[in-house]
Amino acid sequence: MKKENKPILIGCLVFPIVLIIVFAVSFGIAYEKLDLKVKMPSNAWLVLDLSGGVPDYSEFSAPSFMDLTSNSSRELVDKITAAARDKRIRGILIKPSAVQINMPNLSEVGKALDDFKKSKKPVLAYGEALGQGDYLLAAYADSIWMNASASGGIMLDGVSANILFYTQALQKLGIKMHVMQEGDFKGAADPFTRTDLSPGTKENIEKVLKSRYDMIIDLVASRRKLTHEQVKNIYEEREELFITGNKAVSYGLVDKLGSLGAFKQHYNIAEDNTLSIKDYKPSIKLRKAQNVAVINLMGDINGSGEYTQNSISLAKLERSLRDLEADKSIKAVVLRVNSPGGSALESELIYQRLMELKKKYPLVVWMGGSAASGGYYISCAGDYIMADPACITGSIGVIMAVPETKGLGDKLGLGSQVLRYGKYAGAIELFNTYQPAVLDALKQSSSAVYTEFKQRVSDSRKIPMEEIPALAEGRIFSAEDALKLKLIDAIGAQDDAIKKAAALAKIKDYGVVHYPDKVSFMELIREHGFTGTVSRMLARKTSPEEVLNEHLEEHFDPNELLYRCPWNLP
Repeated sequence: MKKENKPILIGCLVFPIVLIIVFAVSFGIAYEKLDLKVKMPSNAWLVLDLSGGVPDYSEFSAPSFMDLTSNSSRELVDKITAAARDKRIRGILIKPSAVQINMPNLSEVGKALDDFKKSKKPVLAYGEALGQGDYLLAAYADSIWMNASASGGIMLDGVSANILFYTQALQKLGIKMHVMQEGDFKGAADPFTRTDLSPGTKENIEKVLKSRYDMIIDLVASRRKLTHEQVKNIYEEREELFITGNKAVSYGLVDKLGSLGAFKQHYNIAEDNTLSIKDYKPSIKLRKAQNVAVINLMGDINGSGEYTQNSISLAKLERSLRDLEADKSIKAVVLRVNSPGGSALESELIYQRLMELKKKYPLVVWMGGSAASGGYYISCAGDYIMADPACITGSIGVIMAVPETKGLGDKLGLGSQVLRYGKYAGAIELFNTYQPAVLDALKQSSSAVYTEFKQRVSDSRKIPMEEIPALAEGRIFSAEDALKLKLIDAIGAQDDAIKKAAALAKIKDYGVVHYPDKVSFMELIREHGFTGTVSRMLARKTSPEEVLNEHLEEHFDPNELLYRCPWNLP
């Protein structure tokens, strides 16, 4: 196909897609106006039929018929709390399927379920094939039933971290990675320079994983009235992979076996008196004359736009702060952080803005699933830092990865010649060997940024600078260890952080307001430029060198120093 014909083809493909989306949104608006919503049955069982990921906070709002939004842990808590007071709700039925939920969010939802039980309404659970996330959620029920089929069961697998090593593959391809790493325990270079983890990094990760593992065992033990050793034996000594039928009963993991029909008959649950929690629309009033604002910051830290989902940027923070600072009822702020970090510069810009914010309001930071590297960096702006018991934090260090593909170029018969004026002109060149002066300069930049990170920690936590290296070097910590090392002030739930913020603001009767405001479907399209995004996807590079170049530039930006924890831990 001629190159000049590509734009015509792309236009022909994009135009129908845009028409479909415009039609869908228009239909959704009309659908909402017609009020074709699920009707609330009387004497209803509220079904916690979760599947897939459970985010901290849902930033996206779409017409309900599109079913593109998922209940966040915050929304689930609010709905369960409302259901406790709702006379139309008879009880809660937990019926999960492949739920992916982190421990802090599980604890939030679990606490709400425990509070719901105080209303004297039952919480029941039924499962057929339960993954670990499904079972941990079901464990909060008064009673657990399971299908007796051998094709179902419970999968309790523990915790793990799978690290992929590229060293030998890169060598075969002729690619050499130059990794600037500040912190011996950061471990970012290991996948590119070794075939296994360095001893210090391995020990550091194992310690955090062990803490999470013990937490899961203790949760199952306490909810099912078993000992720690009994549950540990189930995880480590059982012969079967999937725990089915009578084995699950004998282990004490479930209370009774039976079909879903038998379960519903036993508890008098009819099809016409069940309501999915996503369809439950209670009237939730959290705002009062005086309020605590909760700003939700989730995902990687980067320079994305203000409407980008599941990422953190100064632009998005500013969107929240414009609304927050215009609201005279806001008396204190809680920053909810769940991030492995990202851009060093963006982290610093966010930190500076938060330092301005706390001149106006008490600022309490609550760290959820993780607040590592850049996530911890921005947390240092808080007057008080609190972490969930399951939080992973620390990773104080800096990384930068620069690929050198001279060897690959030689194999493919590719070469380049650079004409330059200026010492660092054309410094980053994939198919040539880097000048030693360039690598030395990058190392100096990395060291300077690392020093700034350590200084931020020292100033925030009132720890002498000479003591920071023992807490830094890329080490990651459990919340318990972070508290001992004075990297945080307390361990608790988000509600505890809200109470602390209110106490600092000296207010007692207060409400809670969450930021950022939800983004509509049309705002997302306008922000991302849907047509342009599809065009770029259809016009991707096809030659080997173009594909490789695009991939390396996307994942290893040589112009970006990162405060990022290199490990995705459960």
